[in-house]
Amino acid sequence: MEEEKKALLKVLLVDDEPFIRKGLGALIDWEAEGYVIAGEAQNGNEAIEILSGEEYQLIISDIKMPDMSGIELAEYAKAKRITEAKFVFLSGFYDFQYAKSAILCGCSDYVLKPIQKEELLSVLRRIRNDIREEAGDRMDKSICEKAYLDRNLMALIWGRYDEINLNYVKERLKLTGEVMYIHLEIYMMDDKFAGLSEEKKREQQRKLYNYAGLLLKKLSDYVIFDVTKHGECYDIGIIYSEFMARERNMTDEEWLGWILQELRERMGFEIAACTGSRVRGIEDIAYSYREAAMTRFFRFYQKLEKEPVHRASKRKVQAKNTQEEYFRKELDSLIHGIEIGDKAFIRENAGSLYRRMMDKCMDSELIGLNIQYYMYRLLGLAYEIETDINQEEAMLYIQETAFAPGLPWINEMKFLKFAEAYSDYLMQLRQTSARGVMNRIEAEIEANYAENLSLKSLGEKYYLNSVYLGQIFKKCYGCGFKDYMNGVRLRKAAQLLLRTDDKVYEIAEKVGYRNMEYFINKFESIYGVTPARFRKRNSEPSKMLK
Repeated sequence: MEEEKKALLKVLLVDDEPFIRKGLGALIDWEAEGYVIAGEAQNGNEAIEILSGEEYQLIISDIKMPDMSGIELAEYAKAKRITEAKFVFLSGFYDFQYAKSAILCGCSDYVLKPIQKEELLSVLRRIRNDIREEAGDRMDKSICEKAYLDRNLMALIWGRYDEINLNYVKERLKLTGEVMYIHLEIYMMDDKFAGLSEEKKREQQRKLYNYAGLLLKKLSDYVIFDVTKHGECYDIGIIYSEFMARERNMTDEEWLGWILQELRERMGFEIAACTGSRVRGIEDIAYSYREAAMTRFFRFYQKLEKEPVHRASKRKVQAKNTQEEYFRKELDSLIHGIEIGDKAFIRENAGSLYRRMMDKCMDSELIGLNIQYYMYRLLGLAYEIETDINQEEAMLYIQETAFAPGLPWINEMKFLKFAEAYSDYLMQLRQTSARGVMNRIEAEIEANYAENLSLKSLGEKYYLNSVYLGQIFKKCYGCGFKDYMNGVRLRKAAQLLLRTDDKVYEIAEKVGYRNMEYFINKFESIYGVTPARFRKRNSEPSKMLK
């Protein structure tokens, strides 16, 4: 499996000589060989403490160390069952008795100092293959379980969940109390990163995910890969709870600073972070995610790129006087007018509001806070209509409509025209909301899958351009319209094969196929067998009992 290939095996280096540990780290490209040096210890006792709190797949240990030798460490680990890791021993001399003891305590190999690169590579490659072969179903199961957890977490993050999603996540993560969404991404303006190919960028995104999991150790389930699907964004998400900081005797600020520093050092790229505000529980994580996402895109206009962490907060900015509070209330009224599409109210009030704000000589900081508030609220309106909205495109739309290069708002007329344009934008979103339209089209296909449906006919019925509708299909289902239709028809065909005695050609016609050969080929490409063999295989008693 592709995910299995990308899973790095964790190595613990145990040696009382720091320069040997450092030399081992620099001797080879560990990641290229499928490993990552995830921990170091200077003696056996320290290694036992580390192994008690974290799982490793390989331990490379010196045999002769103070306090506890490598042999004693392996014997203790085996007797107490604190790890299932493979052991490789290092020694500055060859002694048969040491080698014999190493073999008896389950050592996988024995390497002499000074360590030769090719010899170490040979040992590592053999052990890597042994570990993956032995892991087999266990590794596959772990990967599948994490993928299933991530799907359920995504449902909560995007606010599209049911009780099954919620209960599974609660059971798996054991979360109590408030939580917060943390968005981490490789900064696109980092010159080293920007010069990479798309494939290499995605590889670095995967490394970011792996490193975050290593840093969180047994809390790696709280890390999610590639949450932001729109635009050029190479991100991961972390579901954060304050117990994470407590476990490291840190404050929230210290914890976030720690993980950012660690990730930057390991990645060699700038890592940007945005946080949402705290919410009462995992069932409300979508609100925190939304705030983190909005904060990310608002950086274009606040010029916050140099700040390490950008935060959203539910706390209202305290007004400096009643006049400034008055503008906040007027902004709320204008936002409401934009939401309901009251063009008369917008024309009557938007320009005059802008003029009064500027005439009152408000300081630039307070103007910025009011504009920030205005923008967040408008983005929130769009997000509530369509949670899958490409927020980057929405922000670029706002920029093009309302901002001029080097200046915030241009003038009173620009402010007014933007308010009108954004009201139209919200109306268009409501009319073409992918969620609403696709629910209706999906029901239409389920009911009439045998008919000669097309993007053109569906577009005409639902007043959508056929090209745009095709794009929505790819966005919602990850495939084109034709593949989606084939999937529905073949699923219905499989049901008929199992539930009826109809002949194969009759079933093909019932689900909308006029060409029998084409039907059989498509069915076999999905289910791996012909329709006749599928029916026979799934009706044999011996198969049903397995």
